[in-house]
Amino acid sequence: MRALIFVIAIVLVFSVIGWLRFTSDDGDPTVRVDTDKVRQDTSSLVETSKDAADGAAQAIDRAAESIDASIDREPVDVVTE
Repeated sequence: MRALIFVIAIVLVFSVIGWLRFTSDDGDPTVRVDTDKVRQDTSSLVETSKDAADGAAQAIDRAAESIDASIDREPVDVVTE
């Protein structure tokens, strides 16, 4: 039952985003997959993911440099009374 609900949910999502189309031309029901739209959407997603990963890597590099800079400083003498 869970598998059926999962499959129905996937089909609904794919229909909403335009990857699947249900038509009934001349009384012949068909399901069409818009492969061009799938290819375009997935390549866009890959590019966005690459940009996000590059941004995260740069943020990590900046944080590491900041930590390295703070480690390289001279120690501060703390006077306690």
